[in-house]
Amino acid sequence: VCKPSQGYAPMSDVADMDNVTGSLSAGIEDLAEQLRRTQLDGRLGRVDPQTDDPAIQSLAAQINHIIAKASSSVDRLEDANRDLDTLIRQRTAELEHARITAELNSTAKSKFLAEMSHELRTPLNSIIGFSQLLLDSKKDVLSERQGKQVGHILRGGRHLLGLINNVLDLSKIENGNLDLNIEAVDMDVVITESLQMITPLIGTSGVTFENRTDPGFDMPGALGDFMRIKQCLINLLSNACKYNKPDGKIWIDVRVFKDQWLRITVGDSGLGIPENKHHELFRPFSRLGREETDIEGSGVGLVLTRLLVHAMEGVLDFESREGEGSRFWFDLPITEKPAHADAQLEMTPVDLDKRPQGLVLYIEDIASNVLLMEDMLSEYTDVQVLTAPTAEEGIAMALDELPDLIIMDLNLSGMNGIDATRYIRNVASIRNIPIFALTGDVQETTQERCEKAGIDKFFAKPFKVNEFLGAVNEVLEQRLGRLL
Repeated sequence: VCKPSQGYAPMSDVADMDNVTGSLSAGIEDLAEQLRRTQLDGRLGRVDPQTDDPAIQSLAAQINHIIAKASSSVDRLEDANRDLDTLIRQRTAELEHARITAELNSTAKSKFLAEMSHELRTPLNSIIGFSQLLLDSKKDVLSERQGKQVGHILRGGRHLLGLINNVLDLSKIENGNLDLNIEAVDMDVVITESLQMITPLIGTSGVTFENRTDPGFDMPGALGDFMRIKQCLINLLSNACKYNKPDGKIWIDVRVFKDQWLRITVGDSGLGIPENKHHELFRPFSRLGREETDIEGSGVGLVLTRLLVHAMEGVLDFESREGEGSRFWFDLPITEKPAHADAQLEMTPVDLDKRPQGLVLYIEDIASNVLLMEDMLSEYTDVQVLTAPTAEEGIAMALDELPDLIIMDLNLSGMNGIDATRYIRNVASIRNIPIFALTGDVQETTQERCEKAGIDKFFAKPFKVNEFLGAVNEVLEQRLGRLL
């Protein structure tokens, strides 16, 4: 009988091992199938060993332990996700509420500013208009003392008007509603016109002016908005005059900076700004302790100037020493000087010595404005003025009298001026009568509505008397020429 070699199991033991191995494999496959079904179902569940084999039961126990821990983690993750989702919904609702509130506040502010602008411009129209009439009157010439007093009234009215305009501009910039006409600008023209505007203030301030620009400097064009660049330069020149010494100096210097910028510098030898107040300089309505002085100002002009320069893709900066003076400069992108730039200087002179004739209908419900218009046109003996307090009465009067010009206030009780204009433009007998709009509502949307309705000229209150009378002269002359 052969004995088994040492190291080999008897045949019976091998069979037993095969059985055990088969049982273990079947048990493991069963557990694996249960896990696969669990994965397909998208859920975590316990596996159930289908055998009493201790090894399979031990493996199943370990798997169930892992599943239990994973389930706990999933539950915690789901709870966390629900909490996060709730938090996101809350924050989203809060942000939406904040956005709506901000929009409502912005709309309310814009509406308030527009309404207040209109309400303030209406009395200013009388203050500035009557002041201009008194100073320019050829019939009743004021004494020197009276002229100075009326001049103070006129300057005060214009200062208040400037403040209103600056606040409205700030609001437009904050709301992103500032419209800029970016183009190539001839800076020679800007500087010339700005100096013409500021010359009277230089004279009354007792300062001397110096142009330090190199006489041989070939001025390039600047990229920006012509009117806004001029507004910025006038603000800087005005501040240099106002915050100077009685015998001080102001100067302007223009040069190319880093080959791509045109730098316009305005300097003065005036009061200067204390170093500890430099950080307050561009804070709205801050006047750095000058509130108690007799220097006119509101603390808005410089803030607005910097915002306007930035809106034109430029940079504004300064340096100043107390008691020695200040230098402010702004840089704008260089571009080619525009062709036919001299056209920007062209102005149509107003000949107030002409004696127009015709019939003017003024539709206005504020008595002081009616009186101002009558006084303005009383200089022309051949111009007859009719007035109506409402659009309805004005339309009836226009149908009866067929005036040569209708001057229309927009903010009327009952039918407003724009609707009245639309009506007139649809009536054959009066549709061709020129219509001027007068209003304290200076929003661009209002001007657009006026143009669409058929209004020929738009004048914002308070208007310049000479400019307005020049437009009246032109219309009445054209009407008279057609009749002749």
